Amino acid sequence: MPRLPRRTTLTTRATLLAVVICVLVLTLAYPLRLYLQQQAENAALAKQNAAAQARVDALKAEVGKYGDDAWVQDEARRRLHYVLPGEKTYVMPVAPSPSPAAGNGRGRSRPDEAWYSQLWSQTVP
Repeated sequence: MPRLPRRTTLTTRATLLAVVICVLVLTLAYPLRLYLQQQAENAALAKQNAAAQARVDALKAEVGKYGDDAWVQDEARRRLHYVLPGEKTYVMPVAPSPSPAAGNGRGRSRPDEAWYSQLWSQTVP
């Protein structure tokens, strides 16, 4: 007889311990999930911040080029076609591309006509 109550006491203690553990797990699950979610968000923001900082550094390097007179002169020559005094420049004319209207003979008009005359003289296919 003494063993029977001891067995139920052990089962009751085990059940009570399991309930306490479940309550602790359920109590800590939501804050732990929020913590992990915030850590992932912080990592994503740190990565985005590093990319933005790299972009800022690249733009600062680009702006730093404008202090170099040789680079500015080279860009003025390349983009604006500037030349130094005494240099000779050669400009090659671009050959005009044939328009589709000129190829079939329709829709041709004299260049000295007014635009509205040219519009009315065009034929519709």
